[in-house]
Amino acid sequence: MSMGGHDLTASTAENYRAFAREARGRSPEYERLASEAAADAGLLAFLASLPRAKQQPNLLFAAACYLLGEHADVAALRALVADRDTELRTLMLARRTQTNEAARCATLLPLLAMLPQPLALLEVGASAGLTLLPDRYSYDYAGYRVGGGGAGAPVIACDPHGPVPLPRRVPESPGARGWISTRSTSPAMTTFAGWSAWSGRARPTAASACG
Repeated sequence: MSMGGHDLTASTAENYRAFAREARGRSPEYERLASEAAADAGLLAFLASLPRAKQQPNLLFAAACYLLGEHADVAALRALVADRDTELRTLMLARRTQTNEAARCATLLPLLAMLPQPLALLEVGASAGLTLLPDRYSYDYAGYRVGGGGAGAPVIACDPHGPVPLPRRVPESPGARGWISTRSTSPAMTTFAGWSAWSGRARPTAASACG
């Protein structure tokens, strides 16, 4: 889902309204949340205290989801700013959302490995195709290793929490009854129920993850 809200020349409220417009018809929850945040003086004041590059809607919403374990409504956002200001600020300053994050494969692999093979992967985002290559990486789930890609393959570290169905192996590569991969070219915000992926690490949550 293509999202706005990253124009550093626009005001914070304008960016949140732009985010709401782009969410219209695709995500009623985000449309409502962004619209309400754009009109909330307290939330705007909190965001204004952050660097401009850290004020974007998807970072705030992802950080709130990470801290709360579920998607936040505007009341929950207000409560976070009021009661956990330092925690929220620290998280938003330390983290970033990006669409070229290969570590997302660690959160997707347990589910993908359970599906009948071969699979057709459609990447709805501008991730340079990195999430279309789950068989090219090796994975370390807190000491539980799953190999892929052969010697020298990048290792993606993941710290799983809860009843995670860890995969026994990485699915086969294309051309050997493996993945049939296609990609789109539109930027996207990736969601996957129960998990969230941050830069270089992955952590499960109780709700959908916002890239």
